[in-house]
Amino acid sequence: MRTNKIILAFAFLLLVFSFTSCEKETPTGPDQTFIAQMKAVTDSIINNSRVPGVVALVVDKKKGIDWLYTAGYNDIHNKLPMDGSYRFRIGSNTKTITCTVLLQLVDEGKVSLSDKLSKYFPSYPQSDKITIAMLLDMKSGIFNYSEDMPVFMQSMVSNPTRVWQPQELIDLGFSHDFYFEPGTDIHYSNTNTFIIAKLIEKLTGNSLETEINNRIIEPLDLNNTRFLTSGVDLPGEHGRGYEIQNDSTYKDATEYYDISWGWAAGSAYSTPRELQKYVEALVRGDFLSNSLQEKRLTENFYGNSDLWFGKIKYGLGIMRCGRSFYGHGGDLPGFSSTMYHSEEKDCTIILYFNTQDDCPSGILFLRYLDILFGSDY
Repeated sequence: MRTNKIILAFAFLLLVFSFTSCEKETPTGPDQTFIAQMKAVTDSIINNSRVPGVVALVVDKKKGIDWLYTAGYNDIHNKLPMDGSYRFRIGSNTKTITCTVLLQLVDEGKVSLSDKLSKYFPSYPQSDKITIAMLLDMKSGIFNYSEDMPVFMQSMVSNPTRVWQPQELIDLGFSHDFYFEPGTDIHYSNTNTFIIAKLIEKLTGNSLETEINNRIIEPLDLNNTRFLTSGVDLPGEHGRGYEIQNDSTYKDATEYYDISWGWAAGSAYSTPRELQKYVEALVRGDFLSNSLQEKRLTENFYGNSDLWFGKIKYGLGIMRCGRSFYGHGGDLPGFSSTMYHSEEKDCTIILYFNTQDDCPSGILFLRYLDILFGSDY
């Protein structure tokens, strides 16, 4: 995360934290009070930033809340309102899916978290020092291909429909120096998840898409959730996603970039309700053995100031906020989303903004936590 983005995010954090008292009339009932406060800070994002539209889903069974709220525009140019049933790109929330498939293979005895990468891909640099766990928890030190300026970023600008092969982007990551000696620090890197995906394909003999469909999507009956391998299309009824230009105009990025650049790390799409269903199953432990699920939710968590001011820690293909909320976030051109669930609080929060720029969806997530639980989460 760049310094200017941290400053901008902090400014918006202060902004939305100041809008708790905007509602002059407090509805009766504690659940309505919470909803009124969440509505106020959500509306403040629309009124005080350049985010075109927001979809918010909060399900807190202990408080009796099941609240799906939309604000702003889904389609700026045609002035169409946001729709909470539409599909949207979920970006790096895809990582939790890919990593869960890999952890299922750990449960099946086909790979171990302590295995060295050299066991499977001996030609990769420093593969004898990198464990599978380091790929999952972002401690490998491998360069993030999407931070490459001369090749990746220039291609995104000059040839946005380029179809990237996964190995191309892995090789691009290894063409740079490591951020640090493997295992000594943490740096978020899409390259890690691409390598995990290639390992899944090597171990199963199937495509990543097939494994995700068979292990995650079909068992949960997710009819509006899919993993894409390439193409610019976002199928079905979907939200528009916008990039904010230097002159403050909006470019429709919904079907502008070939999604192959995100692949295992960010190519899936879903809806708020299906993402709720998925993240609840993810955190509840539906996909893994009890012992591995416990390990996933209690061990290998690391953080630094770049991960939401130290409020987020990264684990085995999953993020933790506070002590009990687990999930992930996803940002890619035109889309910003956040999904978290707490078994302790019996609460799920799903957020979607139709731009990656200006104000990340994670800021609103943190504000919702403050409204619902104060510091007790």
